[in-house]
Amino acid sequence: MPLQHTGADAIDVTELIDSRRLGVFQIRVVALCASVVLIDGFDVQAITYAAPVLTGVLGIERAMLGPVFSAGLFGLTLGAFGFGLLADRLGRKTTFVACAVLFGLCTLATATVGSVTELLAWRFVAGLALGGATPIAVALSSEYCPKSSRETLVMIMYGGFSVGAAGGGFLSAWLIPAFGWRSVFVLGGIVPLAIVPLLLMALPESIRFLVARNTGHDRVAAIVRRLAPGCPANRDTRFLVGEENPAGFPVRHLFSGGRARRTALLWLMFFANLIALYFLINWFPTLIHAAGLPLQQAVIASALIQIGSIAGMLLLAAAMRRVPAFVLLALGFLLGALSFAGLAWFGTTLTGVMAGAFVAGFFVIGTQTGANAVSAMLYPTSIRSTGIGWAIGIGRAGSILGPLIGGVLLSLHWSTASLFLIAAVPAAVAAVAALAIARLLDRAAAAP
Repeated sequence: MPLQHTGADAIDVTELIDSRRLGVFQIRVVALCASVVLIDGFDVQAITYAAPVLTGVLGIERAMLGPVFSAGLFGLTLGAFGFGLLADRLGRKTTFVACAVLFGLCTLATATVGSVTELLAWRFVAGLALGGATPIAVALSSEYCPKSSRETLVMIMYGGFSVGAAGGGFLSAWLIPAFGWRSVFVLGGIVPLAIVPLLLMALPESIRFLVARNTGHDRVAAIVRRLAPGCPANRDTRFLVGEENPAGFPVRHLFSGGRARRTALLWLMFFANLIALYFLINWFPTLIHAAGLPLQQAVIASALIQIGSIAGMLLLAAAMRRVPAFVLLALGFLLGALSFAGLAWFGTTLTGVMAGAFVAGFFVIGTQTGANAVSAMLYPTSIRSTGIGWAIGIGRAGSILGPLIGGVLLSLHWSTASLFLIAAVPAAVAAVAALAIARLLDRAAAAP
């Protein structure tokens, strides 16, 4: 297809990317982002797979696992806020690589803990970096993908989180009995550090970020030639991004330009569903194990949650080509709420637990993967990492509450069925918020 020029010596890089087919260079960007998100998924879930063993090793009650889970999630929250802002200031690549180094080192350090205090500290710091990596991966991937396949590709990229979490479950079911719980964190720390050199050599900075910041002209020209071989981009070419680049504190602009209501609803959607999601993934193995399921089967059931999420993500990605994105999210969150009710009613047998785990993952996590991907479409390049990061960060605040609420209710001797029914409520709230965003976007599209 023809290159998009706005003048004799100007190229709009947004139109250039959107007008061309997906190429090998862009696939490499998505794959590299997915590799870090995959490790992110493994690391976030590592503590839940080790949790049933840690209660005995560290001599703590099961209810004490709530603060342990929430320490990492609190780090995830602050990391999403802070590193998202840094990525919009310093660049996607630099901040992304720094996150990979930090969570690799901190996960390795987790393998050395001898007390619950040390465990809390290292999970918090690791959470900072893990929380920063996700919004940057979404922003960087979306900025290199053509509009026609952007949401689908970003969802597939983010599906690496579920692949890592599910693979971590099966690996942990083998590693923990064979080598002890520390081996899970050794593996989770070594792998991200091993791929850092590859990120430094092969991952480009966001071309839209470079152009929006009016920096790195030669780097932009080189990237354009990779995206469009034969393009006459050179030192004299002007590059444009064809969108606003507001000055000032980025968070303020999330509520300007007609974005206030959609931002507030996006935050509510993330906050509500992540309460339900992190209750599910943090407490599920412990609750099922306490109910009598052997540890190995409890971990495998937890891995089925992530396998279900991958299936849900793939179906959602295919459906988004035909149905408005936020309408699909509303339906997915509603079915996620119903899946919690199903676990409460039918999760008393091994078959019910395994089937319920898959279905809950399919809708609760699979739909959230879609939410992470489509949130990028609501914001321009200059505030995209901030917009995604703050949505995820606000959501992480909900993810902190999920495990804590579970711990409190467990200490009050609430039944497993009652806990699952309570978890259905925030998932239903997320469905309402997603539907409201869909209505706002419809009105904006219909406006003259």
